[in-house]
Amino acid sequence: MLPYFRSSRGRPTYSLARIQDAIQAGHYWITRKAGRDAAALEFDEEDVKSCVLNLKRCHFFKTMLSEKRPGLSQDVYRCRYAGISIYTKLQMGYRSEAVVISFKRDESG
Repeated sequence: MLPYFRSSRGRPTYSLARIQDAIQAGHYWITRKAGRDAAALEFDEEDVKSCVLNLKRCHFFKTMLSEKRPGLSQDVYRCRYAGISIYTKLQMGYRSEAVVISFKRDESG
């Protein structure tokens, strides 16, 4: 398991507004695993988008190193959506698209 770290001064690596703008413009993708995990919660792509578009800075939890893409970081957010605690990992891709890496029930609480 790779270590995680809180980015300096407790800030996300990526601008949440930039991620949300990319999603709003249709420049995003959802990994297969995130899509399967969302479906297990009976959420569809529109739910994933809506959840991410409604994130606030206060939902930021930590930054972690990408397991599959060396050199990239992923920002983790925790929030509630449709009455369920959600854990989602987000990053910006190489071509400025937003990527939803993970979208699952937050079991930490």
